[in-house]
Amino acid sequence: MILLIIIWFLTYLTIDRKIDHLNNFSYKSYQVSQDFSTNIKRFQTFLLYGYKEKDFYIHHNQKDLSQYISNLNRQRAAINSIYKESRELQIEINEKQMLRLFNKIDLLIANVNQYKKIALIRGFKDYGIEGKMRNKAHFLEEKKYLKAFTILQFRRHEKDYMLRSEKTYLQKFQNLYNNTIQSNEISPVSKQILKDYKRYFDTLVMLTNQLGHAQNLGLNGKINQSNEEIENLFNLIISYNEIRINQLKANLFYFQIGQTLLMIAIALFLCVYISKYFTKDIKLLSLDISNFIFSNFKNTNSNLLQQSSIKEVNFLLNSYKILKEKLNENLVALEKNNETANNTAKFKTQFLANMSHEIRSPLNGVIGMLNILKTSPLNSDQSEYIEIAEHSANHLLGIVNMILDHSKMEAGKIKLEQHPTHLKNELSKLIRLFEYRIKDKNIALHFNFDERIESNILCDNLRLQQVLINLLDNAIKFTTVGNVKLEVSHIEEHDNIQKINFRVMDSGIGIDVNKTEQLLLAFEQADLTTTRKYGGTGLGLTISNQLISLMGGSKLNIIALKEGGSSFSFDIPFKINKTSLVVENTANTSISSNKNSVNKALIVEDNLINQKVLRKLLDKINIPADIANNGIEAVALFEKNDYDIIFMDLHMPEMDGFEATKKIHSLAKYKAKNIPIIAVTASAFDEDKIKAIANGMDDFVSKPIVLKNLEETIVKQMKLHYSV
Repeated sequence: MILLIIIWFLTYLTIDRKIDHLNNFSYKSYQVSQDFSTNIKRFQTFLLYGYKEKDFYIHHNQKDLSQYISNLNRQRAAINSIYKESRELQIEINEKQMLRLFNKIDLLIANVNQYKKIALIRGFKDYGIEGKMRNKAHFLEEKKYLKAFTILQFRRHEKDYMLRSEKTYLQKFQNLYNNTIQSNEISPVSKQILKDYKRYFDTLVMLTNQLGHAQNLGLNGKINQSNEEIENLFNLIISYNEIRINQLKANLFYFQIGQTLLMIAIALFLCVYISKYFTKDIKLLSLDISNFIFSNFKNTNSNLLQQSSIKEVNFLLNSYKILKEKLNENLVALEKNNETANNTAKFKTQFLANMSHEIRSPLNGVIGMLNILKTSPLNSDQSEYIEIAEHSANHLLGIVNMILDHSKMEAGKIKLEQHPTHLKNELSKLIRLFEYRIKDKNIALHFNFDERIESNILCDNLRLQQVLINLLDNAIKFTTVGNVKLEVSHIEEHDNIQKINFRVMDSGIGIDVNKTEQLLLAFEQADLTTTRKYGGTGLGLTISNQLISLMGGSKLNIIALKEGGSSFSFDIPFKINKTSLVVENTANTSISSNKNSVNKALIVEDNLINQKVLRKLLDKINIPADIANNGIEAVALFEKNDYDIIFMDLHMPEMDGFEATKKIHSLAKYKAKNIPIIAVTASAFDEDKIKAIANGMDDFVSKPIVLKNLEETIVKQMKLHYSV
């Protein structure tokens, strides 16, 4: 085994080194190509400035040109080294391309050397042919053998040609020369000097054409063409080499994988062989356990040996047999309990899903329209009917909310809020909610409030009323004759903490003393016949008890009264609010009277009923609105029109509210003037509100939408945005 590992390791190292060599080869090829491209700039620098330097004509040396030629020779040697290395690495490079590359570089070196030779002969200013030509011209000018105007014309045609390389200036030079040489005014000495001047000029033109400075012709053009061809050849060779290198690396990689898999297979074979040899009895035990498990613990047949030669294994065999027998005895009872638990869980899950999701959305339409209808002109009977219908709708919503609250309770997501509260006023309003039910059942409802209780306390009024509504609702539901009482008593006060007792008593059907604890379990009632006769979900008392505990109160105390009926009581400590006074808010919030008014709103909602409800509610407070059926339409309408506020549904087809909000935030129009975006959804969980705020929405309104809540949200957000 160790020998196999050593062989595998050495082979792995060899392959790894070859891959490194291939990577180095690829890098060298690329580096030579980059060096060549960089080297071209040296020759271009020589063409721009180097040929004008004095050292070039005196010492026949110029640093850019010399470095360029030296680099070409070094690159030629490097390419030859790469070619040899490719043979060693078995890369199988393209021989024809490499041969062309060698020839092109050799030709380039020859052309550059020739270019240098001709450039030295041609000269510049005072050197070479150009220097001799200038001397002749200066001589004619100094000795005044020719008229100054004639000499000036010669020099001008000479300069024009040297700058522009156009044949027109050659012709002008030639015509001027012919006219001057044939003139009777020129002396024989001047004529000879002028001929020399002309001869040097012709030689200069010829050498310039050979070099090809101006039009990228001649040797200059050949050198540039060679540079371009060599660069292209480099790219082709490197691309071809990369393909071959990648193929070789892939082959080496697969070879490594194959070798590793082979080693693993050999190691597994040896391990299995050794394990089989030393653990025969363990294997039989494992096989029997597997068969027992796969049979769902029903196959009691066994092929195990009665005893094992290994003491520890023998102990395992005996223990396993005993465990198997005990397990078989409990299987029947366990299956029955499991079936019961599954049925209960299935019922609860189905109940929660149906009640919370199927009822809440249409309730938005019912409660929304009732709110709108309630604000229209009504007579006393109609107002009473609307109030009864609204009470029924709110009661149905309460059932849905109880289911949601129970879900949140189980998940530990209920959070309490502390607000200044006038407890007596709030409970008086609460009592009035049950007046119609009391009249219908012809029973009495009494409210006794201890005046020692502070009028200004800090509490979560919504959750406290939820508990009391549950208890009063149950008391009225199970009472047919007699009365229902709500008593609120002062217990004690210490360090600005006032402990208050709440008790709801009734003269109804009463409860079984032995089943009071059962009442606090979810979906449970003391007698199943009460569900059929009186209705109910079995959640009210469970949620109430949990809410009382969250508020720091005692456990809900349930007592069966001797005279008949039942009593439900609990204690909660409340902090006395010393910082501010509770003011009864009787004035209606008015959007139109606020200086930060809303001229137009955008409703983003895919449900037709909910569109109508929200539009009607906005009409009631004099806010016109456009409607978008999804997020895509919302973005388009926002870009087209001006809005002061947006009501955004969260879950819509094509583009949901979260994505639409992000799109609107990214628009330049929103950045110039941001407006509040209010999330509107049937979801009632805190995580939905957190997610909406985290995605850029400014506030959250839950369905069913209440007009008062809607107005308060609009006013709050408009004030916030105008104050920024």
